[in-house]
Amino acid sequence: MTPIVPMPDSPDRDSVREWMAQLRSVLPNENRGSARGPSAGSLVLGSSATPEEFANVQRSRLLNVVDDHSDRNGRRRIEVALTGEVTSGHFVSVSTLGSFLTNLQESISAVAQALSGRPTNSAAIPREIRDATALSAVATFPSSFGVAMYGPSTDQEESGLFADWVGEFRTILDEAVDRVLNIVDLSEGAGLSDELLTEQLAPLGPRSMKHIGALTAGLSSAGVGMRVAWYARGAQGRRSSWSARGVQRVRDLCEHSEFAEAERVTVVGLLGSASAFRSKVEIRTDGGEIVQGSTSEELSSHLERYFNKRVEAVIEVTRVRFSGGRERTISHVLELRNV
Repeated sequence: MTPIVPMPDSPDRDSVREWMAQLRSVLPNENRGSARGPSAGSLVLGSSATPEEFANVQRSRLLNVVDDHSDRNGRRRIEVALTGEVTSGHFVSVSTLGSFLTNLQESISAVAQALSGRPTNSAAIPREIRDATALSAVATFPSSFGVAMYGPSTDQEESGLFADWVGEFRTILDEAVDRVLNIVDLSEGAGLSDELLTEQLAPLGPRSMKHIGALTAGLSSAGVGMRVAWYARGAQGRRSSWSARGVQRVRDLCEHSEFAEAERVTVVGLLGSASAFRSKVEIRTDGGEIVQGSTSEELSSHLERYFNKRVEAVIEVTRVRFSGGRERTISHVLELRNV
């Protein structure tokens, strides 16, 4: 029987190296490739010869535990890892990590608020949205530096404002994380045009862009990138990587954008598309223009009254101008009545 060498409690690298050397000396040759251990407090480790290899084994163990826990509770999981030369020694400053996690959480909550209703500038994000998008860290692992986090439990979601989105439907957290990762992926594209990026950013409004700008500013200033893995129950995992170049690209768009003061207009036309889940409508005006706009929670719950009928809509219109002269319009429907 192979003797078990207890894992050292000390995070000191020399202690870890000594432990690995002792472990290799007591393992039979045929077992020096196995990364399985008989208990949570001990590990029969194979041929890990460097801290990097050891980190990979430890991360694998962590994710096995996280996978089991996720399956039991049905909670979404996100793994984020800071990357770049500054993290190559498996260390990162607390100020960098703390602001990164705070800005990531605020970005996701703000994007969720924008997607579920009216994008705002300074009004408080409703508690229901904050609760539905709250992330909780469960462990850390060398990645060079990373954190695994869960979304809210299924029980919390089932009793909340977004209960209809739970189960086989996508949750508001899914929508928000996907939008953030769409922005990440588009910023890594080879094309020089920011057209698609602005299409993703503009409808989110000034608050979301402020938080995404803070997130990218922190990453850029610290000289780090980011790797993300997102897992939703019953769906294939999604992975994205954010390089320093992509981070800077989004930062420039967020920091060099101007939102004009909102204006109110009234249009009359056919409401041909409505989604209470997405809080979105499309109106074809009498002049043939297609107006797309978000709706408030109160309106979203009564959209069936107006679907496929002529309506008069009071719409708040906000224009945003990005660097390079690109301009986009954000429309929010304040009132609807049949005509």
